[in-house]
Amino acid sequence: MSSSRIDQDRQACEQGLNQLFSWAVSVRPGDIPPDAKRRATQILFDDIAAMVGAWQEPEFQRLYPVLMQANRGGAATIFCRPGVKADLETAAMANAVAANWLELDEGYRATPCHAGLYVLPALMACAEADGTPTDTMIATLAVAYELITRVARTFPQQPAVMQSHGRYAALGAAMAVALHRRLTAAQLMDAASAAVTLITPAPRNHLALGALVRNVWAGVGARSGMSAIDWAAAGISGSPGSFYDVYATVLRSGFRPGALTEDLGASWAVTQGYTKMYACCQHLHAAVEAVLDIRAMVWQKGVDKVAGIRVLTHDLALPLQNRRPHNSLSAKFSMAHAIAAALISGQGGAAAFHSGAVADAAVQALRDRVSMEPWPGPIPPAPNDRPARVEIRFTDGSLLAGECLSARGGADRPFAPEAFMDKIRQLTGGIYPALAEVAARLIEGNSPLAGSPWAAAVQTLQAGA
Repeated sequence: MSSSRIDQDRQACEQGLNQLFSWAVSVRPGDIPPDAKRRATQILFDDIAAMVGAWQEPEFQRLYPVLMQANRGGAATIFCRPGVKADLETAAMANAVAANWLELDEGYRATPCHAGLYVLPALMACAEADGTPTDTMIATLAVAYELITRVARTFPQQPAVMQSHGRYAALGAAMAVALHRRLTAAQLMDAASAAVTLITPAPRNHLALGALVRNVWAGVGARSGMSAIDWAAAGISGSPGSFYDVYATVLRSGFRPGALTEDLGASWAVTQGYTKMYACCQHLHAAVEAVLDIRAMVWQKGVDKVAGIRVLTHDLALPLQNRRPHNSLSAKFSMAHAIAAALISGQGGAAAFHSGAVADAAVQALRDRVSMEPWPGPIPPAPNDRPARVEIRFTDGSLLAGECLSARGGADRPFAPEAFMDKIRQLTGGIYPALAEVAARLIEGNSPLAGSPWAAAVQTLQAGA
């Protein structure tokens, strides 16, 4: 690319960001549509539930005291441990690590980006500490979600070699805290342009390899993003061109400047995400759903008579072929394990990817029979762009097949409210028996806690813990 074209693109990026940030700091809670507020509230409790549920994982339990070593004490809640509070940075880091441990946090459908994970831990810590009303915090979440997803759409990976936690966590935290503190557009630019240079390489192959450092990328980003706010206040910032320099020049991403501003204020990204019931990479969800749809028939014929399992699926899933995952993380990014565990256990929740399931002999035997091939023919357009067909061949030569074009949980096939609340109860009920009721009332918009400080809502949801 010529230097003149680079200069033009860099300028277009700066102009788009200035327009985006000017819009963001001008948005008030009343400007946000009811459906966007409702979905933002769902995301809040979806991610909190994932934080709480992380405690069931032995690997996280071993890491937790290490995360807390630097705790200076403070007013921000550590959600996985009842009654524990920490300073803002420690709380944000620990909650971010916990939120992504189970792979049950929400995600954004249009491009790989767990936007809630990147903005919520830092935002919740700050809001709890300074008395921010719950509904104000939720409104900030919706706007911050818009910012980070627009950046993600502007710089698509070519190819997808980096996991989004490393690409966006620091930037998401910085933008969320800047909005929370009601900084000006110029101050937001200063902090965000610094934070974007603090992202981590986050090799995508580390997920399938089970490299557990992946589970701390979001936490490191939360801490770095919060630091960028303080540094910018002291005059330490990046450049308006830092976004382009990092994503387009250094990381060789694509560049779609129109994504920064198109339909700004009319279309809300927060309504376009997905809820996860299966505790694995969303790229595997269509295959899991296809297997569960035919599981009863498989068992009627005899799961011990399965000779081979062929999965035809989309390009994002094809690298996730590890037949021998050695821990829960590698299992969550293993098509072979996801298929085998779903067939054996009849579900795809956290238990299907727990260390016990990884070591299960029946699951291990089935994993070795799973193979993957590209989806036959052109990939359908969104929302059916992550399809899967699962063909199960038996020793007698017969075949059963299941197919799913778009897994449940996205905007096109949302889960019923009852199913969503069941997920919240399953993950939190044993520790916070009151949390699901608090969540349900806030989501439906009939809770007096909406206008109360977020700290009061946190205290209420912890009742009985």
